[in-house]
Amino acid sequence: MNDINPLLRRCLFLLLLVSLVTPDSTAQGSEQRIVFASNRDGNWDIYSMDVKGNNLLQLTDHEKSDRAPASSPDGRRIAFRSERDFKPDLYVMNSDGNNVIRFTNDNDFESRPSWSPDGTRIAFSAFRFLVGNEEIYVMDAEGNGPINLTQHEMDDDCPSWSPDGSKIAFSSKPAEVIAAAAYNIFVMNADGTGRRNLTGDAGLTNSGRPTWSPDGKKIAFSAQHNHIYGVYVMTAEGKRLEMLSDGEGNNRRPAYSPDGTRIAFESDRDGAWNLYLMDTDGRNTVKLTRNPRGSDNRFPSWLPSALAVNPNGKLPISWGVLKRSANP
Repeated sequence: MNDINPLLRRCLFLLLLVSLVTPDSTAQGSEQRIVFASNRDGNWDIYSMDVKGNNLLQLTDHEKSDRAPASSPDGRRIAFRSERDFKPDLYVMNSDGNNVIRFTNDNDFESRPSWSPDGTRIAFSAFRFLVGNEEIYVMDAEGNGPINLTQHEMDDDCPSWSPDGSKIAFSSKPAEVIAAAAYNIFVMNADGTGRRNLTGDAGLTNSGRPTWSPDGKKIAFSAQHNHIYGVYVMTAEGKRLEMLSDGEGNNRRPAYSPDGTRIAFESDRDGAWNLYLMDTDGRNTVKLTRNPRGSDNRFPSWLPSALAVNPNGKLPISWGVLKRSANP
């Protein structure tokens, strides 16, 4: 082995590591994909596509509505909301659409799942009829032991975990505000303590759908200004608010790419809801989907590859790790 060229030795070591960490088939190869919901076949189902809007895969095919997909951090599972049992409940399936499992089964309404960065927990919003409003809960990744994190007199919705798992951003109304459109972006500790309003002085209405940048420094979200929805970004402390979308149509539900270079979002700028990509500074907006038979395409979520580079090292292995291992 000592007679082998050092460069060749590194290449052999890299190939050995790749063979040891080859992802299973549910990861759909090494490319990043975008998961979303579309009603192109007459009802809402879950689909995935590549980052150019090609290679469409239909993941669910049910007569009832499947929406709000959320990919697990390792890219192997997708949580989503379904009405297949006549009311909104949470389900989880493999990222190829197989092995669908129902996670919630009660008389209440559950929606908007969000995976913790280590993949062990799922936060979600639930309307409990006995409580009379929407709250944020968390359960383990097998659907067990749901715990109410907010216990707030106003509605709490759209949870999103920080990349280090220590905080959850969400949409809520301040306790003293009654107006229907008075939602703000809040952040709390992952155990529900330390609730703080980040957008109370921003002059926006209906702020919701927060998403953290992969480095944890920023939060993107959608909000109304002059009756039009836009995609905004601010620091994780609620500072330096900036509008990213270009002002055409309504723009909602931003989702950071795993590498932090792009944001997927939905927009009705062409008369129907479609998915778009833009750089994180709002430039280079590209349309990804079309509308067969006047359908809508919404609820984008990134499906990371099992070998995607992750700036926070949350995946079990990444190309960045392999490169560092081969080049100590």
